[in-house]
Amino acid sequence: MAQQKGYSCYIAYGRGKAEATYKTIKIGTIFDVLWHVGKARFLGKNGFGSYFATKRFIKKLERLQPDILHLHNLHGYYLNLPLFCAYLKRHPEIKKIWTLHDCWSFTGNCAHYNGHGCMQWQSQCRQCQHHDGYPKTIRSDMTRSFQKKKACFTGIENLILITPSDWLLQQVQASFLQAYPIYTIHNGIDLQVFSPRKTAMDKKTKTILGVAGKWTAAKGFDDFIALAKHIPDAYQIVMIGLTKQQLHQLPSNIKGYKETHDVKELVSWYQQSYVFFNPTYEDTYPSVNLEAQACGCPIVSYDVGGCKETLCKGSYVVHNVNEFLKLLKEKPLQRIQLLPEEKAHLDKNRAFLAYITLYEGRLHEDGKDTI
Repeated sequence: MAQQKGYSCYIAYGRGKAEATYKTIKIGTIFDVLWHVGKARFLGKNGFGSYFATKRFIKKLERLQPDILHLHNLHGYYLNLPLFCAYLKRHPEIKKIWTLHDCWSFTGNCAHYNGHGCMQWQSQCRQCQHHDGYPKTIRSDMTRSFQKKKACFTGIENLILITPSDWLLQQVQASFLQAYPIYTIHNGIDLQVFSPRKTAMDKKTKTILGVAGKWTAAKGFDDFIALAKHIPDAYQIVMIGLTKQQLHQLPSNIKGYKETHDVKELVSWYQQSYVFFNPTYEDTYPSVNLEAQACGCPIVSYDVGGCKETLCKGSYVVHNVNEFLKLLKEKPLQRIQLLPEEKAHLDKNRAFLAYITLYEGRLHEDGKDTI
């Protein structure tokens, strides 16, 4: 959409592949990434590898001389933070936007902490009880990492922060990033792809659906196992996104499937399921909730992070498996019929336009930002 508005856009990335239709800059090689992963795993230095890859990237930026730099996740083992942030500080004239998708930017290491209730990040991260989570490391002392990230990320001129949920905005406002202007732009989805089925759903089939890119205890894997022990026979549990090992751990009343990249298959599951259960303990603004509701499937989600902000009329929050079972028993769930304002809010084009408006506001000579 930015290109359609006349912007000349480049996408810089560190891992995977980019579509050939875009002008792209690959940061580093697979060997740079693997070396960085090793430093992160054994030394706790996520964000402090990729030295030469980052220097090469900065040289390209110096030639491009961008008017706007829109940052996303910086913790994918592809950027050297001291080098990159020094470049940002050398160029106060560049308009900088940083969309935060999790909490990593203001903690010593964790991408999420609400699953284990740690609040050290509000003052100073020290001994981390969750260092085996993402990004994984064998080191538990995050004192230096926190201090170095704080030094890197503070004092950058012409930077504003964007969060996809009001919940994350509130977390950022309590962190060392609080001095920056912060706004919320909720993520959206493609409503041409995620839409209700045109034929009536078989009401005899009561499928409880769970979808995750990677099932962990934090995503609610153990909660689904617990649910299977108590769910009435009238329901069928389906979990998508499981590993081969997890498939072997499932009880007989859970149908499990590996991760799917077939969007049509995923849409079909949303359309035919009675309810989408999201027992997550760590989330910012889960897109799966948006997708399911756009397909007409009601959501029952734990009240974690920005999950409540994703729910439309006819979806509910609970706090544990027992509350979910009670809800199923006492409240027949109805198919979601999006209100006009809900449909508009879920639309990805609404989010895209908000960013375009922000870009244009950033380029105004008066320096005012318009959301």
